[in-house]
Amino acid sequence: MKLSKRTAMLVATGVTGAMVLSACGGDSDSGGGESASGEGRVVFGEATDWPENLFPLISAGNATSTADIEAELLPQAYEIQPDFTVQWNDEFLTEEPTSEVVGDSQTVTYKINPDAVWSDGTPITADDFEFSWRMQRSSDPAAGGCPALLSTSGYDQMTAVEGADEGKTVTVTYSPPFADWQSSFAGNNSPVFPAHLMDKDTPEALCESISTGWPIADGLPGDISGGPWQLKKENINVGQQIVVLTPNENYWGEKPQLAQLVIQGIGNDPTTAVQGLSSGELNVIYPQPQLDLVDQVQGLEPNVTSEINFGLSFEHLDFNTTDPILSDVNVRKAFALALNRQEIVDQTVGQFSSDAQVLNNHIWKNNQPEYQDNAPAEYNAPDPEGAKALLQQSGWTPGPDGIFTKGGQRLSIRVDTTANNPLRQTTIEVMIPQLAAAGIEATFNANPDIFAGPDKPTSLIAGGFQAALFAWVGNPFVSSQPPIYQQVVGDAVGQNYSRIGTPEIDALFDQLMVTPEREQQVAITNQIDSLLWEQMGTLPLYQKPTFIAYTSNIEGVEDNPTQAGPLWNASTWTVQ
Repeated sequence: MKLSKRTAMLVATGVTGAMVLSACGGDSDSGGGESASGEGRVVFGEATDWPENLFPLISAGNATSTADIEAELLPQAYEIQPDFTVQWNDEFLTEEPTSEVVGDSQTVTYKINPDAVWSDGTPITADDFEFSWRMQRSSDPAAGGCPALLSTSGYDQMTAVEGADEGKTVTVTYSPPFADWQSSFAGNNSPVFPAHLMDKDTPEALCESISTGWPIADGLPGDISGGPWQLKKENINVGQQIVVLTPNENYWGEKPQLAQLVIQGIGNDPTTAVQGLSSGELNVIYPQPQLDLVDQVQGLEPNVTSEINFGLSFEHLDFNTTDPILSDVNVRKAFALALNRQEIVDQTVGQFSSDAQVLNNHIWKNNQPEYQDNAPAEYNAPDPEGAKALLQQSGWTPGPDGIFTKGGQRLSIRVDTTANNPLRQTTIEVMIPQLAAAGIEATFNANPDIFAGPDKPTSLIAGGFQAALFAWVGNPFVSSQPPIYQQVVGDAVGQNYSRIGTPEIDALFDQLMVTPEREQQVAITNQIDSLLWEQMGTLPLYQKPTFIAYTSNIEGVEDNPTQAGPLWNASTWTVQ
């Protein structure tokens, strides 16, 4: 049976990289000349992993840094707002899309702006919608699909995408109806793609192209853009981790107010970020917050404005259920019972925000009205004795130093996380003595390949890990959950790095995809969440705060603590 997946979630990463801001000052060899459609330049310091691939539909391009670069590059029918709502794109479309459900069929109609063209002058039409559907409708090679896709949600329920009015009217048919239809052809992770540059003669050739993606050194196919910004290959400097976005001169809507938007990889080092803001070499930063960084940036006021928000990201542990030790649910539950998650919050994000709290739901976040605490009571406080009892049930016995053993094997679990991330290192360091009190040995491992492709054996998608600490960066669509928690089918891992799931959970997700009523969606998702606690493939820790800071000469910056990211409205920014 084909696995139904949905809008993918992004991984939030963080590594330290060299800062080469001299390449951005004055006349830069990185390209991007001044344009009559904008004035001035803003330098954004990218604090997460510098992307290796710019294609957002595969694991290699599933990163916040890719999403930041492509925030306004390709057309999006709907855009996620900072308050977690979605709004139709009134520059791309001439009117709000309509949806009509009759029986088991749903018809959605889009009216494309007659002036909408790709940056090379080719009209954007229904052909691009049809191609974007055909590319994402299946992950099953036997059905002409591609297993490299992170998600097929919604697209796998489409039965037709047709055009009229010279391709400027698009009619999409779903059967059964898709509850989250606004997530299709929407957001920087699932926009409309250019058929005239990407389509292939056979499904096999298309899958090969999908799997290869867009290596960053090559840029986008044909330097294509369908949004206000354009990224040209000549404006990419991989070695110095710099890309320069310039206005798309063929954009039919309101063009950027800036002449250049420079994205410079700076890594997650607080000193680099603070010095860059202080000197004016950086104008905007969006790092993973750390106590010393927050304090130092706040010390730059009033020349720098900063704020902490809570969006749709959450920090969590994934347990690899194919690992010989962690394949036993008693071991996974014992790990969770041993942890004092409140202490973890207090020693990490609680240091710079009193709003930080333990997260007890896999799907909804603490500040969403749909949030419900579904965690079994035993996980609300550390219970090392309860953890030991579970281990003994599975045949583990305490060793001389208190660490359990079984058949001569020591109960030792390596916790992988991103490199050079002090917050995550602190998280694991707090965990280690908590786990030791329950007879579990844990070790910290900074894994530079954690988010690499399947060719790297220790990556999440390759399955070469035991436990992993990272964050998902989400969106308001419930259809973004199945790829993380539905069962893996064949090579289509999606984002289910724990390799967890049950037929009951899959069936509930299938029901969710065809349930448009929010109240019923909440009931179904909370059923799923309760089952996920029983599975213990993923342990939520806390809703992850965002931290944005910018120099006082920049106007228009607004945090969007969702997948849309900090550059979601950068085309409207101005420099004073």
